Amino acid sequence: KMLYSFTKKDVGPVKREPWMVASSDVAPKLLISTSPDWYAKAVWFHGVNEDFGSFEYTPAIKAKVDKILRGAVDEMDSVSRLTHWCADEIRYSGISMGEGEGYTLHKGEMTFTDRCGVCKDKAGMLVTMLRAAGFESYPAMTMAGSRIDYIPADQFNHSVTVVKLSDGEWHLLDPTWVPFLRELWSSAEQQQNYLMGIPGGSDLAITPISPAENHYLKILGSSSVHEDGTLEGEITLEAEGQSDGSIRGLFTRSSKDRWKQNLEGQIKNTHPLAEITTTEYADPYDYMAGPIKIKISYRIPDFAIVTDENIIFIPFVASRIFTRGMAHMYHNTGIEKRNYAFRDRCSRMVHLQEKIALPDNMEFSIKYAPEADTFATETASFEGKYELNENTLLLDEKLSLNKRIYEAEEWPDYRKAVMAQKKFAEEAVIIRLK
Repeated sequence: KMLYSFTKKDVGPVKREPWMVASSDVAPKLLISTSPDWYAKAVWFHGVNEDFGSFEYTPAIKAKVDKILRGAVDEMDSVSRLTHWCADEIRYSGISMGEGEGYTLHKGEMTFTDRCGVCKDKAGMLVTMLRAAGFESYPAMTMAGSRIDYIPADQFNHSVTVVKLSDGEWHLLDPTWVPFLRELWSSAEQQQNYLMGIPGGSDLAITPISPAENHYLKILGSSSVHEDGTLEGEITLEAEGQSDGSIRGLFTRSSKDRWKQNLEGQIKNTHPLAEITTTEYADPYDYMAGPIKIKISYRIPDFAIVTDENIIFIPFVASRIFTRGMAHMYHNTGIEKRNYAFRDRCSRMVHLQEKIALPDNMEFSIKYAPEADTFATETASFEGKYELNENTLLLDEKLSLNKRIYEAEEWPDYRKAVMAQKKFAEEAVIIRLK
């Protein structure tokens, strides 16, 4: 026997910071492995599942695959259909199945019969169905929520799927994280390490950054301020990617009898007096038809302060509506300096526009409007402005946050962009009557 002893002196406590990365990413830790390298680890993972027969498909599975793919126009359409079937139809159920747990994936036949399982069951079901459809597919291991250090030890808590397409490249799929989501691989998993269990093994890899514009949230508003301070108008919201998933979750993550309440809550949380007059949206479960679009008409009494000299208000679209799709608005920007890396839910772009008609038969000028520096870096960007065109006030602001995981030194740019949007959301415009 050999006895190994590991010691480290003067280990201080890690002072947690809001939204910081996992403690295991910054605190001392010990990793031990009997694998000589990642390739050996990947070969082992591939072998235990192939030897067990995890991905053998039955006639019933083949028949279901053929039915799902009926009418598919190309390979990506086929992969998308199978991925979303496994995501939506295999319920996540975190229960122990007894012997064979761990890194051995349960057989597709069992998951197909039970219609439930954990991440490895959903991933294994997708591998099985892709193979039944003629694709080359294998499982992969990853670590959701923290970094995998480059030591071939067991640092995994999640299982996903890879498929090789006609371009000769391996593509990541995650049926666990994309139920009712338009992506096939969740961009909430960008900058995340993974290891593919393919023949011959593979090296540790990391998922790429997803551009902010792939996860846009756009709100376009048209409104009118009346002489008594009432605001009437409508907004059109459109979202894609992870922003789509956040907004669509108002419907898909709750029962239908709560849809109206959930939707109105995104406005009433900021404007309790708001009266929602009409709402329009397509079937939320038909998520592959296109990005989610919601149209809302509203009326808000006592919205603006109207005096003999001024009209004072925060434009409706600039205020904190639909922050469900803007997780950055919950960040504590009072922190001036960070010691550790931090994370957001996903990269994203937010574009807010509104045309506000002021009362007729009056002349106006802008007495005060919030301003923020226009800037753009690799980390973040912001631009925003107000313009007055006769009796119409125009708002236009655009923010981009370009990653999911940021280094501590990137906090100033991230903070600057978020503070700029918060400033537009919190400071009123003052319109002077001439």
